[in-house]
Amino acid sequence: MFTRAAAASNHWAILDRQTVFHLGSKYSLLLFQHIASLAKLDQVAIKTFTVAELRSVLGVEPGKLERFSHFNSRAIQPAIAEINQLSRLTLTATPRKVGRTVASIEIAWAVKDDPSEAKRELSASQIGRRARRDGTAEGVAAEFPETGGIAYSPRWRDLKRAAGCNMDDSLIAANFRRFLKERGIARNAINIEKLFSDFCAKVGRV
Repeated sequence: MFTRAAAASNHWAILDRQTVFHLGSKYSLLLFQHIASLAKLDQVAIKTFTVAELRSVLGVEPGKLERFSHFNSRAIQPAIAEINQLSRLTLTATPRKVGRTVASIEIAWAVKDDPSEAKRELSASQIGRRARRDGTAEGVAAEFPETGGIAYSPRWRDLKRAAGCNMDDSLIAANFRRFLKERGIARNAINIEKLFSDFCAKVGRV
């Protein structure tokens, strides 16, 4: 049991490091680091912050985002959306009012049963990430990796397998990049995934 627990802990630690590396906002990074440290505590899945406390956690400078509506829309909600997209955690924030004034923010979190979507996003191109997060990704093209193989790129590896191709991941990537270069096709062409699938299908099994 200890071995399984240690392995799980190491798995989450690796995923958390990947998340920290990919978070694009200071607010997201600081909030994730704070909540991830709390998520390690048993029986703790919620914390209430005063507005001042949460501003401090997120590193909001004095004089900036002084209205709660601005603080919420420009710092809290974007940070939570990015964390939910790129991490093993799902966060929610609930403002609590005293009269008509927001006095505190209750942040709750839960570990995802299946973090595969976050893992896929971490391995995907950053191009179009915000659009995917906001649900406006229609028309946002994928981008084939500029260098290296596709062993750690589930999107491209899955396309290769679906096409019935078993060529080495590094070799198929190098060959496809050469194919694109010879034809003057961009790695983020709108039909790049279909091009790669067709290319893999032609290669087939080797």
